[in-house]
Amino acid sequence: MASSCPECGSPYMPTAQTIPATTGETLARWHRLVKSNEAPGSAEAAFIRTVASDTGARLDFLDSEISRLQSRLDQLQAERMQLSDYHSHNTSILSPLRRMPPEVLVQIFLWTLPSLQERSGGVFDTQGSPWTLAQVSSRWRGISLSTASLWSTVHVDFDHDLRHPEHSDILQTQLQRCGTLNLHIHFYGRDEADSTEQLELFDLLLEHSAPWEALDIQLSSALVPRLAQLRGRLPSLRRLWLQWDSEQSQVGVDSITCFKSAPSLVDAGVNNESRFIPIYVPAHQLTTYRLHGPCKMHLHVLKLAPNIVEARIVAEFDDEEAWPAPGAQAINLLHLQRLYVSNERMLDYLRTPRLADLGVQPLDEDLAVDSLDALFLRSGCAPQRLYLKDVYSTTTTLAILNKYTFITTIVLTFFEHSIDAMDAHMTLLTDVSQSPHLREICFGALQSMPVDYPLFLRMVKSRRQSSLRAASVMAAHGPDPDPVTLAALDELRDGGLDLRVDWGPEAQSEIDAWDNDCPWNR
Repeated sequence: MASSCPECGSPYMPTAQTIPATTGETLARWHRLVKSNEAPGSAEAAFIRTVASDTGARLDFLDSEISRLQSRLDQLQAERMQLSDYHSHNTSILSPLRRMPPEVLVQIFLWTLPSLQERSGGVFDTQGSPWTLAQVSSRWRGISLSTASLWSTVHVDFDHDLRHPEHSDILQTQLQRCGTLNLHIHFYGRDEADSTEQLELFDLLLEHSAPWEALDIQLSSALVPRLAQLRGRLPSLRRLWLQWDSEQSQVGVDSITCFKSAPSLVDAGVNNESRFIPIYVPAHQLTTYRLHGPCKMHLHVLKLAPNIVEARIVAEFDDEEAWPAPGAQAINLLHLQRLYVSNERMLDYLRTPRLADLGVQPLDEDLAVDSLDALFLRSGCAPQRLYLKDVYSTTTTLAILNKYTFITTIVLTFFEHSIDAMDAHMTLLTDVSQSPHLREICFGALQSMPVDYPLFLRMVKSRRQSSLRAASVMAAHGPDPDPVTLAALDELRDGGLDLRVDWGPEAQSEIDAWDNDCPWNR
């Protein structure tokens, strides 16, 4: 009959024949011996030897049994592994993926492509999509290599030192897989990076310039001279975004003319950071205009661009005297539907009868109200969406909204220095009697500016029973909403409100889109 150790409770199997009768006194003595270094007497030693011999035999038996069972377990595990492999091979033959039409697989493959943000860092990531798709099976390889659209986005960023002997071969392989399909080129040069590889990779792209459909380029000093080679070699180019790496990259550059003869160019954008450099584009073709320069340059180009549908006019590099007096005849932009101006004075030169979406950075809020009033009266337009960037006065905002009740969407962004203004606007719009016609309200916090999410929640709740159908708050940086407020916002969303709350890079991209920044290079 099994017994157990009176000290630790471990089981052992002593025999009745070898163990003397155990009394309470014997057990008490045994406990004292276990807990001390005292030597046992001769009778006690005989008893302990008998128990130790018996438990030792039992231990040998258990070890043997464990070894036998472990051997059997190893055999079963090996058999299971073999059977599992055999089973998976058979079930894979029946997999729906084998019967999935190639055109469906292509759509799935396209969804695996990384975004431009995910591609940042400059390294050709052959461990990601689409490269890994060609390594799954012969069928997937055939489909991926024959789908040129998987390879049509070329992203090279010299934010890190790219220098590597295989980069040129990788780019060459990608270009071959694109074939003659239109290419989207995102090439970010850096003055601090190795110019040798920048020129090597850009020259390789130049050999395939005919199918370029979109060019998003950041120019370094080394790259600027290469642009002349693009003249007359861009028959497919439809979209252009150009910016400079630094003030150094603009040194010695008087103008850029290579894009003037691009026969398909309809979307042109330029960001001049340090100084204005003329970039000549075929203005008469443009439907989207995003240029950065002095007022006179904008007026000159806009007069030649009657087909503009979207425009982002950043007026800088002007002296006060450089602004000409608005003429009696405004520039007619008969197709313009979406407009952002960085200076409200630009509105005084335009007539926009079809304008539906207007964004303004009011440098002088009183002047902004007058310019808006004059534009609406001159154009006979009634835009439904108004975006005010870095507006301070709730009085100005309220005056605009109460006067122009056709504005049903108001979008407001604020910088760190205007945090009080953002809170004041949320408080203002919490009062449903103020601008009750608003159907959508959007707030954006730029830089490291905290958002008062509970205040935003109170504003949304107060307007939920009126005409409000959508609301959003975007914060370029944290902190995140507290869990209680976030749960309450989720409840409103579940109740049917079109509600968006984002923070971080996605929120920054959304804010950039509000002022008509270039969306396809993000």
